[in-house]
Amino acid sequence: MKALESQLCYDQHSPEEVARQILKAACKFYDADWCGLIQVDLDLKIWTPFWWYNDSSEDKTTILTEEFESAEFLDRWVQAVRHGKPMIVPDAEEVKNTYPAEYNLYQRLGIQSVLGASLEPRPVALLAVRNPKRYISETSILRLLAYVLLVAYKDKKMNDGLNMAFAPENIESSHDVFVSLFGELKIYTSHGILREADLKSPKISRLLTYLLISGKKAHSSLEIAQALWPDDSTNPAKNMRNLIYRLRQTFGLISEKELIVSTASGYQFNPDLHIMTDYQQFDDLIQLASKASSVINRVELLKNAIDLYCGKILSSADGEHWLIQFAAKYHIAYVGAVNELLKQLNALHSYDLLNQYAARSLAIVPENSRGYYWLIHSLKVQGMDELASNEYQLAKQHLTTEEYKELCTSLGDSCE
Repeated sequence: MKALESQLCYDQHSPEEVARQILKAACKFYDADWCGLIQVDLDLKIWTPFWWYNDSSEDKTTILTEEFESAEFLDRWVQAVRHGKPMIVPDAEEVKNTYPAEYNLYQRLGIQSVLGASLEPRPVALLAVRNPKRYISETSILRLLAYVLLVAYKDKKMNDGLNMAFAPENIESSHDVFVSLFGELKIYTSHGILREADLKSPKISRLLTYLLISGKKAHSSLEIAQALWPDDSTNPAKNMRNLIYRLRQTFGLISEKELIVSTASGYQFNPDLHIMTDYQQFDDLIQLASKASSVINRVELLKNAIDLYCGKILSSADGEHWLIQFAAKYHIAYVGAVNELLKQLNALHSYDLLNQYAARSLAIVPENSRGYYWLIHSLKVQGMDELASNEYQLAKQHLTTEEYKELCTSLGDSCE
């Protein structure tokens, strides 16, 4: 331990390098052929290697293990992790008859003996050494190394979380979660933001969106699989556990709470969290705008609603059967709100704002003929005929022949 301490200085080494030195020290002390930090989800009963070390020139860790391994038949290990007790298996052959499923895993992973200790005080993972040749019943050093390794693990999670830093103004507490679905999926908490790319899984993005928009509290694995992936519903329970596990690991970077929880009825958003969405906020603003007592108030509310819309709901899933109706509803509402705003801005002679919002809306909905009408009308009023001519050309590219003719007629031009 003194030798290890002399090698480590947390302000000079990355968490990964610190972890490597700790795992290497464990291998050396126990004369083991592999040592690793195993992430464990006790609720989903899933485990996966996070960091590991071995002396072999050919590392087969990712070959021997699946991305997410099931712990359903490792009840002894689950209970050991849950209660913070070390796990000692001096000879795998001794469990061949009493725990055959556990033994089969040992065979697949090349385990003749194994020693494990939980990372305390919170059992988020365990430190395991494979095939130790000495001190097989001595767990004090392993537990001490596990405690040190927990610091590196937390540092890694903290560094990853710092990369997500940023939260919108409507986040006031750790219970608040704001989910943006317009354009790309974004999840905001008081600690930061997760973007769709950070999830690294299109299926997770679709799962979250489906749970939000379905209007039902909880959904079974089979129900979700049939709704989202009807052509690939093989082993939905296992696939769903894997997705939820990956989500929990990523969401854990910006929150200490779980976003999705498992209940007897299925999977649902954590009822302890206050979930807000951009499309609900959009609805509220549009409703307020319709009741606004003055043009100025109506314009401000419409601007706020339109600023939320960055494209169709979860645009990466545009056209998928389960999303079409919901996405179309808000796309049509956005077009209606934009056209009303442009009309009001024209009445107020706010041509700069009109040009700005018209151009931005046409980038999102290039087939909106009224957007071209108000933009071209505004440019012509300001004497910007050349810019107006350019917009005519863009309109001709994106509108049907009939729509383009109607646009020209309404503007009083022949458009020959």
